[in-house]
Amino acid sequence: MMKPILFLLLSVVVGTHGFVPSTPRTFTSSSALNMVPPLFKGKDYEQVVNGLMTTKGLSRKEAETEYNMYLDNPTNYALMKGEEYYKNLGYKSLMEGVIGEAEKEGRGDEVRERIEKFKRQSQIKATAVLVVFFSSFIYLKEMYPLDLSN
Repeated sequence: MMKPILFLLLSVVVGTHGFVPSTPRTFTSSSALNMVPPLFKGKDYEQVVNGLMTTKGLSRKEAETEYNMYLDNPTNYALMKGEEYYKNLGYKSLMEGVIGEAEKEGRGDEVRERIEKFKRQSQIKATAVLVVFFSSFIYLKEMYPLDLSN
């Protein structure tokens, strides 16, 4: 009887750390791709690494690290590169850079509107998830009341 409630409580306690980062955001490759011989990394791995070495003037180790970061998590890699790009242009953050460059093209209002729409939709989705979660918790609590007499 207590198992569903304990499971739900445990999932709340353990799962909440995913919403709040414990350390500043850093983008490093945490995969084991660095330890895998090139033979097992795919047919294009060597070609891509050599291309990075040629086009960016990187050492082999730097090129492999760069490509492994991309393979490990392409989304974070793209965000990291975008943030670097806009910081090199003098902006403080990725979003400030996107809006600033859009303003130069005369699309600043459109981009701001898209960002606001995305934020609103994200907040609605997050609220819906929380409502479902807490409703489930209340339902389980009503279905399996705590018996504190023992």
